[in-house]
Order: sequence, then C-alpha cells, then structure tokens
Amino acid sequence: MTSETRYTNLTRYEDIGLNSKFNLADGHAHQGQNPTQREIVASLPELFHAAEQAFQSDSEREFQQAFYSLAGQHSAIGHPRTLLCYSASLSTDLAATYLASRGLSVALLQPCFDNLATILRRRNVALTPLGEDRLRNTAALDETLDAMHADAVFLTLPNNPTGFNLTPDRFRAIVDHCVAHHRILILDCTFRFFDISPLWDQYEVLEDSGVSYLVVEDSGKTWPTQDLKCSILAVSRDLYAGVLELHDDILLNVSPFILRLLTAYIRDTQEAGLERTVWRTIRRNRQALRRALAGTILTPEFPDSTVSVDWLRINRPGIRSEDVVATLGRAQIGVLPGDHFHWADHEAGARFIRIALARPPEWFATACGHLRDVVLSTPGFTA
Repeated sequence: MTSETRYTNLTRYEDIGLNSKFNLADGHAHQGQNPTQREIVASLPELFHAAEQAFQSDSEREFQQAFYSLAGQHSAIGHPRTLLCYSASLSTDLAATYLASRGLSVALLQPCFDNLATILRRRNVALTPLGEDRLRNTAALDETLDAMHADAVFLTLPNNPTGFNLTPDRFRAIVDHCVAHHRILILDCTFRFFDISPLWDQYEVLEDSGVSYLVVEDSGKTWPTQDLKCSILAVSRDLYAGVLELHDDILLNVSPFILRLLTAYIRDTQEAGLERTVWRTIRRNRQALRRALAGTILTPEFPDSTVSVDWLRINRPGIRSEDVVATLGRAQIGVLPGDHFHWADHEAGARFIRIALARPPEWFATACGHLRDVVLSTPGFTA
C-alpha cells in the first residue's frame, strides 16, 4: 500500500490488515484461546451432535439467556421480541431497511465505525451527525438533543473507537427525550462486554419508559470463535411486527451449532469472570501499546478507555492518518485511519488512527515493538 492508496471504507482497510503480518486493524476477537476455551474447541463434535438433536428454540433460548445474564440485562432474559442474525451489520441493515420503509431520518453518533453510516445511506436514510463531544458535555446534552432534526437517535455504547459511554442518568435522559419527542432510539451495544463499570439493566429502562427502540447486540467482538458469531436485534413492541416481517424475508435461523458453541464460551466466561477471560488481555495489551508509543508522535486520545481498541492522536503537524496507515502498511502492520470514523466530516478525523487490542499478548508485544521501530525510524515522524 502506498501513500496514494485510498479506500472508500474501513472494511477494505480491515481486509488488507487480515493479510498483514501484524494485523491491528479489525476489532474482532483474535486474542487466542485460554485453557478452558481450548477444551470447548476440543468438544466441537459433541456440540455439533447436541445441536442436531435439539429444537431450534432451545438453542436460541439458552444462548440468549446466557448472553443477557452475563451482560446484567436481566429484563432481557426471555425478551419476547428478539431476532437473531449472523452479524451485527445484518441487524443494522434490518434497522435501516425498516427506517427507510417509513421515510424516517437518523441522527447518528460521530465518530463511529463508518459502515453504520454506509448501511443507512445505502437504504436512503437521511443522516445528520450527532457529535460525541456534545454528548460528553453534560451541560450541552439537553440543548443538543432539542436541536436535532431527526426521527431517530442512533448511538454506539460503548463507542468504537473512543470508548465513550453513558452513565445511567444520561441514558435515562436520552430515553426520556426520545419518548417526549416521539423519536426512535437505536443502540449499537456490540462492545458492551468491555465496559468495566458496574452493571445496570438498560432494558428495564427501555421497557418501562415505553420508548420505541432497536438494540443491536453481538458476540463477535468478545469471544475468539473464528468469526462464528451471533447478533441479537431486540425491538420494542410498537416496531416489532414491521421488523419481524423484514427479518423473515432474509433469514430463517442462525445455525444451532453456532449458538451452542457461543453458549459454551459465554458460560465459560460466566464461571471464570470477565476479568480473567476478557478484560485482562485487553488491559495488558493496552499497557504494552502505551509503552511502545512513549516518545513517539502517537498518543492515546482517551487514556481511560476500556474498549478493545485504542484511538490515537497524531501529534505532528502535516502528518495525516493516511500517511501513518500507509507507512505502517508497507511494514506489514495493519491499522485503521481515523478519517473514515468521522463519516460526515473526514477532515475531523484526519489526525487519528485506531489500533485493535484483542490479540494474543505475546504476539501483540512483538507487534508493538515493530510499530515503535517503524515510527521512530520514519523521516518526518519524529516527535
């Protein structure tokens, strides 16, 4: 890849990263198997046989029960209006298709992963940016929401790439706003298991408020299952019939084998804890990256973030995200440019890159060392 190579979306950069020696591009779970997860892999024939013998509804119920229980979303256990999809992108496309069929517009968080905007635009949904910086400002929250001209509010919680999240009070304030202004609330919670704050039941707030909502959940960012994953699209009562009809047009069911496999991983995490199975690796890799970045032009923009990616600022005038991505790419290090995350204003993200952290720690430490060497040895990249 040369400095002139520019791709139109982040997924293309991720695809390049998949075939790089050091793939730090995509945010999927590639951290390797711990000892108990290796036991699950060894039991794949038994899981396959069990899936063959079970009713589909049993596999779905056990998966959702385990997922929502681990997430602390007890009001969602037994949720009667959930639809399963093979990916979060498919769930998002269902939401976009529903919005388009009703001629509804969306205020979408910025920055966010650009395929959210792309999917909505391909369905001809009108978009306006909702700046994360405005939501971070408590004093500006009401003013920001009141000034919006959109039929729906679309947030990613916690946010990829910045780790931004809402406190329970702010969450309720946005829910109340949507109820009062008859707006649909759309939530992408695909990174939820990286939030280390005390668990609280978001679905209880959603259901009790009567807000119109769509919530996208996903397993693919958390467990290293070679991209065998499942997304849940949870829907409020008033929207369910319309979304269900769209789901029926494209998908009968998610493989019961995949559901059984994911349930085994989730139950393993329930037993061992998120700290041991998820958070420890991410924290260790984030620390390794911070050490490697010391004294370079790359600095973490949000040092307290806990999600499985790091959002880095380029502290050198004249150096843009595309320059860093191209330079690292030539050294077989795949990362993502920040400009595409600012889907409505690429220039606002031109001084950032994103690095994925869900990788085996020893391998990741080697990648960090290589990254540091490349940055420090590149003319013009000195701090």
